[in-house]
Amino acid sequence: MNDLDEFIAFLQEEERRSYDAALADDRSAAIDFYNGLPYGDEEEGRSQVVTRDVAEVVDQMTVSLVRTMVSSDKVVEFECSDKAVAEQATLAVSRTFFQGQRGYQFIHDWAKSGLLEKASVAKCCVVKQPPKRVQEVVSVDELTAAQEAGLDIIEAEPADEMGSAFKITVLQPQPPKFLDYVVPNEQFSFAQDATDLDEDCVYSGFHEEVTLSKLASEGFVTDDLGDWTMTRPENTVLAQSRNINKSMAPIDRKGANRKVVRHEEYSRYDLNGDGIAELLLTHRVGNKILTRSDTGELAIEVIDEQPGVSWCPFPMSGAIIGQSLADKVMDIQLISSVTMRQVLDGFYFANNPSTFVHEDAIGDNTIDDLLTVRPGAIKRWKGAVQPQVVTGTADVSSGINLMELLRGDKESRTGITRLNQGLDADALNKTATGTAMMQAAGQQIEEYIARNFAESFARLMLKKYRLMRKYGEPFDMVVDGEVVKVDPQAWPDDMQVVVRVGLGTGRKDQRIGYRMQLLEIAQAAAHGGSRVFDDNTLYNNLKGLVADMSLGSARDLLIDPESLGPPEEKPDPEMAKAQADAMMQAEKLKMQQADAESKNMMVMQKQQSDLDLARQKLEYDLAAAREKSALEADLARDKAEVEAQIAMKKIEMEYQLSLIRIANEREVADTQGEADDEMSDNRPGGALDE
Repeated sequence: MNDLDEFIAFLQEEERRSYDAALADDRSAAIDFYNGLPYGDEEEGRSQVVTRDVAEVVDQMTVSLVRTMVSSDKVVEFECSDKAVAEQATLAVSRTFFQGQRGYQFIHDWAKSGLLEKASVAKCCVVKQPPKRVQEVVSVDELTAAQEAGLDIIEAEPADEMGSAFKITVLQPQPPKFLDYVVPNEQFSFAQDATDLDEDCVYSGFHEEVTLSKLASEGFVTDDLGDWTMTRPENTVLAQSRNINKSMAPIDRKGANRKVVRHEEYSRYDLNGDGIAELLLTHRVGNKILTRSDTGELAIEVIDEQPGVSWCPFPMSGAIIGQSLADKVMDIQLISSVTMRQVLDGFYFANNPSTFVHEDAIGDNTIDDLLTVRPGAIKRWKGAVQPQVVTGTADVSSGINLMELLRGDKESRTGITRLNQGLDADALNKTATGTAMMQAAGQQIEEYIARNFAESFARLMLKKYRLMRKYGEPFDMVVDGEVVKVDPQAWPDDMQVVVRVGLGTGRKDQRIGYRMQLLEIAQAAAHGGSRVFDDNTLYNNLKGLVADMSLGSARDLLIDPESLGPPEEKPDPEMAKAQADAMMQAEKLKMQQADAESKNMMVMQKQQSDLDLARQKLEYDLAAAREKSALEADLARDKAEVEAQIAMKKIEMEYQLSLIRIANEREVADTQGEADDEMSDNRPGGALDE
């Protein structure tokens, strides 16, 4: 036996081990109790009534769970370091779940199946959609460009007589579709020693009857698959109970519509021999692993996680399967049915008593008359012995008291009380506080189950987040009236999920009441100067209130404080007083400093003034000295010039005088000469003074 044969034998053996006959019988019995089927111990001529306690509590709890999950737009929220990205992922995953599929129907079926059958499994997967045929008219150039771009054109024909346009049919690729659906328990199995599907489950599988056509459309080779049909025993048991009005006879079809059982199995197995058991996804039919038609390879691949998520209303520690809500009520329904039958039989026998007839009193019409039941009917007999009517007493009150006791036991087990259902006629006679306390006590189990369901729903959404992050394509999403581009592949890998419903916080009316109380507290705190609430916290509360009231987009009714810029800080009174004191001290110091600076300024101004005066005096003195020197120089120059002029005048006058003197002397000389001449003529000899 080679490695592949050993692996197939391992899968078949794990599939066989995963069958739990007792669990299948319990689930089938719970469905029968829900449907109100007879118990098999009924007697002819006696009451065969079956009370519907299981259906009552399961339907009531289903309504509560669906209301809790659907009424909130954020059943779970994602959290990471980037708040904006986390909010975007929360909205995108939630809308993909509710808008991309029948989210309401999914929650209803998943919740009801778990409440009735101990546990229920949902599968989160991504489905590759086939390309869409699209027809359009293009020009010749556009057709050429499309062909060069490798567009898948399956048909092209001229759109006009000129041949300038063509009508083409192309295969347009479609984005993958993310689906979640509830798997019937008869179609899912897991290793019985597992405590968690994701942590330590060696084997789990989805077993479904599919046609050869569906396998071929999913890309598998369908040749030589043989006649492998549904063989698991629990499939017949559970399917028959679930489909009570349908025939379970197999329908034999041929060709592409022939059905086989496809086992989609997730196993931890060391197929490559490295000593580590990897998580493998395998598609198998019987003892043959399917082959991919595009690659020719076997449908075996290593994956990161399996797609199943199980939920149980009353989980048990260390086990995947716990208890159902039906388990809490099935015995009560059985006892109630027996009690109700006894009460009805008592009424019947009291209203229709037995009659003792002596054999000698039986005539031709006696028996027919006694069997004819109508008011005032005539009873004919013969002889002296009259038929005697024996009237029994019906203890109706004991039966009613027992049924009331059982009803109280049922309410304590399930938490579904007449107060929660609004059916208690005596509630008006009770105090409001007492009624509220009884309602709160009854809601505890309801909230507990809602929380367990929400935890499993959160695991499903986290798996959906990882699938969208891995296979999702960018798309547009409307958030608060604005179109936002969402790229799932840009989301972070370390995203965490937080449950926002259950344990008293899941119902819309409760959230609205809590938010209103919080707004009143915020208003009182604001008047008291508290810094606990700011614009952002109030906006978030009002935004949630708008969503809970289903009033539309919060952007139409509120203004985001982030769009208004940073808010002004408002200190508390003590801080304000301290700041005021500090400001007063600062002002005082500032005034003192200003006074000192003023005095210093006056001193400096005086000094500066003295310096300016001294400088001005010096400048004036220097200017006066310069002017005096210049004046003296001018005077000296003028004096010198005047003296020079006087000297020149004097010289000139002296010169003129000298000239005049000389002239005079010459004239005198001339005159003297003439006289001498005359004297010589008259007296010869020496001078006159001699």
